[in-house]
Amino acid sequence: MTKALFRLFILFITCSTAISCSEQDSPDLPDNPGNTNQGIASIDQTQINANGGGFIIRVKADGTWQASSSETWCTLSRTSGNGNGSISGYMKANTGAERSVIIIITSGKEEAQFTLKQLAGDGSNPDPDPDPEKPSGYAGRIEIPKLKGGSMNQFITHTTNIEGKEIITYSMEYDYSKKHARWVAFTFDSKTKISNVSRTEAWMYDKKIPEEYRTYEKDYKEYSRGHLCASYDRTYSLEANKQTFYYSNMSPQSTAFNTGFWTKFEQSIKTPNGKNDFIHKLGDNDTLYVVKGGYIDDEEIKYTGNHVAVPRFYFIALLLYQNGQYTQGMAYYVNQFDYDPSSTIKSYAMSIDKLEEKTHIDFFHNLPPDIESEVEAKYDEKAWFQ
Repeated sequence: MTKALFRLFILFITCSTAISCSEQDSPDLPDNPGNTNQGIASIDQTQINANGGGFIIRVKADGTWQASSSETWCTLSRTSGNGNGSISGYMKANTGAERSVIIIITSGKEEAQFTLKQLAGDGSNPDPDPDPEKPSGYAGRIEIPKLKGGSMNQFITHTTNIEGKEIITYSMEYDYSKKHARWVAFTFDSKTKISNVSRTEAWMYDKKIPEEYRTYEKDYKEYSRGHLCASYDRTYSLEANKQTFYYSNMSPQSTAFNTGFWTKFEQSIKTPNGKNDFIHKLGDNDTLYVVKGGYIDDEEIKYTGNHVAVPRFYFIALLLYQNGQYTQGMAYYVNQFDYDPSSTIKSYAMSIDKLEEKTHIDFFHNLPPDIESEVEAKYDEKAWFQ
């Protein structure tokens, strides 16, 4: 009798634990206008913009379940499971008319059906999965380095809409295997140089990245969360500043480097000559192209506990387009664990060609070859540090 009761007790504890763990693995989505709940499943949004993006479905089922998408341009991270679980969905960019997709979740006799709408595109072919050898859309822009490509790298562009016009916040190529951007690229021009808002502190995971490759606050607890595209760089709109707080835009940095020397580099982009007038002198048709990042192909690179790459070296590449021509290029390269905090950032400056030798990244490759060769080969210290 005692053994039978003991077995029954163990069975009860085992079942209770399994149910508890299953529920913890699939928490309810927070209440918001886009959250639709249909019994066995809920979805966090029902509308995706034309540039593409991700969504999350939570499944609550007692047994096996299946999931399907009615369109090939909308993919699901998994199409079946057992018990509670989550699905990451992703829509490719839309260059045509508004379109819809139906997502169906079934478990036994229960079914949940969601219709997601994707807004119409403008025909510019943003192309979130471009051919590295034949870049188009966003990937064909001047600031975008040559993509590494492959199934473990994702090209992402975040945008906002101001007065009916799309403004690019920044683009990046994100490495799934290292949970870190290979680089982040953006521009300053007559619209994006403006400072209208303050730092938002809107920390958030990046919905465009599949769930299993995302990073969160806990992944940086050993380090400071260093912005690649700085909050300071995107103050022309509230939404743009919020996008700089996506964890995909973060890099694990030592506190001393993040709050000290890296901040000097960030501030130098807006004011390279230290007189707070460089960016402000950009004319209506002038542009400063910027690429920033941590070098993650370093053979000696280390990782956080959740396998987020911790770069030793950080880089910046700058290209100035002014008065109708590409006039100047320069770059920085610094080791966050081995630098002289009393030195000036000028001592870490170099030509873009030299930076390419160190990082093996082809910067500004969308320029005409003769112009690319000219601006990347020379570094005129006086032009940048007056």
